[in-house]
Amino acid sequence: MQFRIPTQLKEKITVVRKSAFERQQETHIATDVVCMIVPRTDIVQVVDGAGISDVEWVALLEIPNPDIVAGDVIRRADGTELQIMRVRPLGSVGQLELKDAELV
Repeated sequence: MQFRIPTQLKEKITVVRKSAFERQQETHIATDVVCMIVPRTDIVQVVDGAGISDVEWVALLEIPNPDIVAGDVIRRADGTELQIMRVRPLGSVGQLELKDAELV
């Protein structure tokens, strides 16, 4: 059975990899990635039994993408950015543990 995000909760994001040396240099890793982003307070209900550490947000990907790695940044439609702290496979779902990119 494949994981499906309810239509009203779907969000399309862009994943970029920023250069550690040049502030403005970034590489697009994936665009129009369908996911559901939930705050840490709600994640226990979504992913029961998965250990969540000191993250603020979790993104569940409808289709996992092996090109996305820890350290990449997701950019939401409103322009806010969250940094990927950890990528975890969760069956047929990709789970990204996120923090506010400005705080990292």
